[in-house]
Amino acid sequence: MRAIRSAGLLRRGLAGASTRRAVVLIQEHISARGLDYPVHGLEADRFAAGWSVYTPVDIDDSDPMAFLDLPLDRSVFLISDVGRIKEVTTAIPPEQVRALFTAEEAFVRRAPVEESFMNGLKEEFERLDARSGQPGAVADFTVVSAPSQELIAGRVSALAHETAQQLALLGPVQWDRMTAVFSCTVSAETADVSFWNRERPMDVRVPEQIALLVRRQRHLAAAMPAGPWLRMLLTVAKAADGRAQVSTEYDYGDERLPDGQLLAPSHYRNDLAAYPRTEVPTWLTGYMGARGTRAERPCPGPAERPFVDSNVGWSTRLVADRHRITYGRHTLDWDEVKWVRYPVSRTKHQGFLFPSMYTTTYTFGVGTYADSPEGLRDLGWSRGGKRPTDPAEWLALVDFVQRIVEPRLLAKYLDLIRRGGAIIIGEVRVHRDGLTLRGVMDANWRSLTGVEVANGLVWIHEQGRPQAVRVSLGSANAVLLPRIVAAMTAGTG
Repeated sequence: MRAIRSAGLLRRGLAGASTRRAVVLIQEHISARGLDYPVHGLEADRFAAGWSVYTPVDIDDSDPMAFLDLPLDRSVFLISDVGRIKEVTTAIPPEQVRALFTAEEAFVRRAPVEESFMNGLKEEFERLDARSGQPGAVADFTVVSAPSQELIAGRVSALAHETAQQLALLGPVQWDRMTAVFSCTVSAETADVSFWNRERPMDVRVPEQIALLVRRQRHLAAAMPAGPWLRMLLTVAKAADGRAQVSTEYDYGDERLPDGQLLAPSHYRNDLAAYPRTEVPTWLTGYMGARGTRAERPCPGPAERPFVDSNVGWSTRLVADRHRITYGRHTLDWDEVKWVRYPVSRTKHQGFLFPSMYTTTYTFGVGTYADSPEGLRDLGWSRGGKRPTDPAEWLALVDFVQRIVEPRLLAKYLDLIRRGGAIIIGEVRVHRDGLTLRGVMDANWRSLTGVEVANGLVWIHEQGRPQAVRVSLGSANAVLLPRIVAAMTAGTG
């Protein structure tokens, strides 16, 4: 038997410490997102921009048909020197994906155009000098100074406008206004882009090419006195004559970022390692935790005691502490949770010759909308009897999300709604003007007369409507609906 590296990736003798670090970061990435990918036995190969991390595939080289068993479409993780992770497939030649990844990193970090021109001019002088056969014919050539602040500021501004122009092409045929909010570090970013047409919003996904422009713009901005921004806000408004006006704002983290645009603490540690700051906001230092502002790990201290540690079902272990929740091989950081739910339902088993029996089911679920860990969507406990004792694990999880997670989600979604966005809870669309349930309700906030929770449902009452609209508490974030309604109706009073 011999080991064949996935897609022909071969070990290059990378320094051991760096290799281990790359593997550990990918293991954390896989575990945090609950990906169906082995975390043990990973190997890392160095290439120009970072590492390829993958699971090697063993085949029997004595069997001439064994190559047919090689997987044609497996994931390989590319991780850059600053911690950016990109998942690629072995269906594409490894040289091609690594070359593209290297080009992306080089594009972000290359020198400004004018500086590159001067360096190229120096190289050309040296080449001509060597060809002349008279060494020293060109006595000296020096790039006198780094690019001026004015030059860098001009490039930063130009890239912001170029980003806005590229984003504008993503919108519908007709739109009046576009807003884009980018929250970035060197290793991760989020992007929220919305277009409005007569106050009707439409969200769009940002392609990788535009994300590269944003990373490039931020890298250049890091060389300016203010340093790298944490959020960039672009607004494009169309005037009556069709001309577009672009406005740009930068958020340097003087105040805590909105929860919906706050990245995981490790990404800010990576950012400070890449772009050291003389002053770090107090809230950011606290958010990054005891590991401080360095990218290195400190000496391990005593393990934190989880508030839930038990088996659910027959043998699958459930562990939750203040940082994350893990069920079997599925893990999710609380900071990444986008929705919660914890409904309780009771079933009556009607007896004929014997007394009726009751079963109460307690459900708990959390997720991220996009790629929620499957095992965390529907954790369940059952109790028999007419008045059962609530499961201690369920109570502890509900108490934690009500105190820690729900306030963050509520602030995030209220901010989104007030900025003109929308969210879906059950079948109800919640937006700046009110609630819409296609074919049933299209109510503005002023027309709502009350919201109550009873019998596993959220009941929404509207003036002039004889029957309330109902939303199941089993729907993602239905528990937030009464507070969202209360906050929005109070704002219209």
